Amino acid sequence: MKVSEISMKSNNNNNNNGQSSSEKPSKPHFRPAQDDTKPVLQDPILRSDPIETEEAVLRLPPFPVTSRSNPSS
Repeated sequence: MKVSEISMKSNNNNNNNGQSSSEKPSKPHFRPAQDDTKPVLQDPILRSDPIETEEAVLRLPPFPVTSRSNPSS
């Protein structure tokens, strides 16, 4: 038997399994899965306590005081 005859026989066997090659089962439309690996993003200021946010802003570290020398004098 030739190689071309063997490949033709295997193609004929695949087409005779009850479905013709022209009849394709309809697939459902593609719908991406919902990604649940990351939490929903929220604004950290809106979800926090306003008093706590204000206190955090008021508790800024002291900045070093540098003496300003007047270069124009």
